[in-house]
Amino acid sequence: MEPQYLRTVLAQWATGVVVVTTHAEDGGRHGMTASSFTSVALDPPLVSVCVASGGATCRLIRASGVFAVNVLGRDHEEIGRRFSGPARSDRFALGDWGTATTGAAVLSDAVAWVDCVVAACYPAGDHTIVLGLVQDAATPRPTAPLIYHDRTYHEGITR
Repeated sequence: MEPQYLRTVLAQWATGVVVVTTHAEDGGRHGMTASSFTSVALDPPLVSVCVASGGATCRLIRASGVFAVNVLGRDHEEIGRRFSGPARSDRFALGDWGTATTGAAVLSDAVAWVDCVVAACYPAGDHTIVLGLVQDAATPRPTAPLIYHDRTYHEGITR
């Protein structure tokens, strides 16, 4: 399967947009935009994210043992873009970021966030599936989610 063609095909799957955050040993914050996030189980409360195995996010999540997932709202497109691609400036300068129980950053006006400790990591091709045991969660702001479809951001369903 040609990777670029598969990417085009899979872009037809509409997903929500999240920012996955963690922290470094020195306390510095790190984050990345992702669309591969899912609920896994309610008992125990588990979620998963997929991150590039060779990337900084994977390395920092493994080292810290924690991460948070911030579900972006319809008006968070700029934050979604800021956390995607190479970091050119302090990504956390945009938005009001707090600190969850684990020390990972959470967006104060996110649609929802979950704060996790790493339960397991599974290699999957060039990515790693990170399974998180949810420690805390919140729904700070009821608003439509930010949706990603066909390489474009869209406002999600209205409530």
